Amino acid sequence: MNSLSDNSDVMINAATLDDISFIVDAIVAAEKSGTDNFGLARMFGLDESTMKRYLAIMLEEEIDGCELSVSSFLVARYNGKPVAAFAGWIEGENEENKPSSFLKSSLLTCVLPSECMLHVQQNKDLVKPFQIEREKGAYQLEYSYTLPEYRRRNLMMAIVNEHVKHALSAGTKKIQVHVFANNDSAIRTYSKCGFCIKQSYSSESPLIDTFYPYNTLLLMEKEIY
Repeated sequence: MNSLSDNSDVMINAATLDDISFIVDAIVAAEKSGTDNFGLARMFGLDESTMKRYLAIMLEEEIDGCELSVSSFLVARYNGKPVAAFAGWIEGENEENKPSSFLKSSLLTCVLPSECMLHVQQNKDLVKPFQIEREKGAYQLEYSYTLPEYRRRNLMMAIVNEHVKHALSAGTKKIQVHVFANNDSAIRTYSKCGFCIKQSYSSESPLIDTFYPYNTLLLMEKEIY
């Protein structure tokens, strides 16, 4: 099967707490972006399994308005099984009108041990080029993932289109996503959905590949009406 129309048993709906395990796997895979480099864990001096356990705890907190919230995720289900996921939210629209970076940082600080915070401080200058301020009021996408055996079925395009519907219903005029420049398949998918490259961010540090899958990050954007 090569198209969503062939997948009559596929449903796309909001994630629930029962999806946390799948969402954690989605976050890890998206962070790795086709590499073996799980930068989020390395940033805090943790191994992958330990970081996954902490991610599950953070997701259970349900802090709306950032990429580490179950409520941000839409999930595609095939015969009831979660097979793809993508997070989306309106930047700065939450109970406290805080930026998603603040909410994410607060979650990390509250959940991770203090020694992890010390570890990330040692690497803050290295990761700074990719700590990009998100545009307030724009709909943000983060952490796309499809199980390997369910790829090439247009599931991610379908989820993106559902997020676009949510953005439109909320009255936002712009939807944005960050993607590493070497992730050709994701770039093609977003381009087919009407996204254009608006900006690129690069790091010249020889150590950047110890934290990120590539040394260039792209901002892609779609205007919606």
